[in-house]
Amino acid sequence: MTKQNSVDPISSIALLTPATENHSVGADAIQAAAGDREARYSLRRFLLGGTAVIALALFAWPMLPRVYESTATLVLRPTDNEGQTDYAQAMRQPLDENSIVSALDAFGSVALAQSVIDANQLAMDDEFKVKQGLTGRVHNAIVTMLDGVLPQTLARDTPAPSAKDLMAGNASPEDAPDAAKLRNNLWAKLVVNRNRLSYTVNVGFRSNDPLKAAMLTRSLVSAYLDTQVRRKAENVDGMNRLLEDHVRQARDRADRSAAEMEAFLEKSGLIDQGAQISLESQLSALSTELATARAHAIDARTRADNLELMKSKGTLDSAPEVLASPTIQRLNQSLTESMSRLAVMSTESRNIMEQAQVERDRIVASVRVEADNWDRREQLLSAEIDKIRQDMIERRKASLQLDQLRREAENDAQVLADAQTRLKTRAPTLEALKPDAEVLSPATVPVKPVFPILPLYVAGSLGMAFLAGAGMNASAIRRDAKRLLKI
Repeated sequence: MTKQNSVDPISSIALLTPATENHSVGADAIQAAAGDREARYSLRRFLLGGTAVIALALFAWPMLPRVYESTATLVLRPTDNEGQTDYAQAMRQPLDENSIVSALDAFGSVALAQSVIDANQLAMDDEFKVKQGLTGRVHNAIVTMLDGVLPQTLARDTPAPSAKDLMAGNASPEDAPDAAKLRNNLWAKLVVNRNRLSYTVNVGFRSNDPLKAAMLTRSLVSAYLDTQVRRKAENVDGMNRLLEDHVRQARDRADRSAAEMEAFLEKSGLIDQGAQISLESQLSALSTELATARAHAIDARTRADNLELMKSKGTLDSAPEVLASPTIQRLNQSLTESMSRLAVMSTESRNIMEQAQVERDRIVASVRVEADNWDRREQLLSAEIDKIRQDMIERRKASLQLDQLRREAENDAQVLADAQTRLKTRAPTLEALKPDAEVLSPATVPVKPVFPILPLYVAGSLGMAFLAGAGMNASAIRRDAKRLLKI
């Protein structure tokens, strides 16, 4: 008989004796007593369960996938319009929280993600590429099966686009893989965090391959900085194009103003500088002649008026012009000689007197004609002087207009020179452009993985071992729990 068999009858007798004496213990009490006898704490079962879990954890540790994280540290700094880093400006105009959050959000942009995907060919990477579901695998199997049955023009003549075609943009969006899912897979491994409240941020990627994590981080940082420089370069190019258009317009205006000035010089005659001198000389000479003619005209009119007045009074013989006339003097002498020979006026004397009268009338008429000639000369000289003065006035007006055209041409030339100077000074700007961030610590190949973490793994394994050992003594724990609940 075994030890268990030797103990069981005694135990049964000991347990049943009070029940027989008291006549109050039923079948439930007997069953509970049997359960208490079987549910006992066992250190052996506890150690066995914990050891099994620890052994399983040790076996699984080398098989767990390692996740490596590679990050680069950037400092955000504002730059001026030319892309130059201005530390004084950074102190005067600090970046606010919105600017920093916007800069952090920019790392998750579609353009940067596409740049990283294209640079590292993630569309064909097993870790990031879009996994096909059951439907896609069935479709590929059917296409592969039909590839050998269908004609050449239906199957083999329309191959799927290659990765190079997809990255080069030669394939249509319908032929490309699900780019959104690929970017989501990439963003799931993206790490972006800010160091406290400073301007430094850490960006990077997590990957099963440490070298791949470093390469992805370097591609992201390079694409981010290149995007900022390219954006500024586009702004500078736009400004340069505006300046070039301004220079072109200014050159056209300057050429047009110069052409208008030259054409006006030829049209107005101001291009001939000697014409002005000639007009001034003519005006001076004609003014002198006009003054002389006017004086002669006045003298001639005065003498003619005096002669006519003396003629009307019968005192014409005493006029200076009559007395100075040789013909009158000769006729008077002939008349004197004729009168001296005869006591009575003869026919000869009367003829001489008639000739003298005719001569006196001729003298009066000649003086009047002379006065009229001087008046006509004065009028002609006045008209010529007026014409010269009008020409000089027109030339003066043209000179004023020419000065206006010359000022406009000079202004246009100055505007052209200023625009060319601005364009020349902005020429080296593209080479000096800098991004709004500076790399403090470049991405390096990580040595230790961020997952799994050994201390946490050990703590978790020990916790699971404890729970496994406790599970091996579940009956005893459940019994004690029931007893506590009944209390």
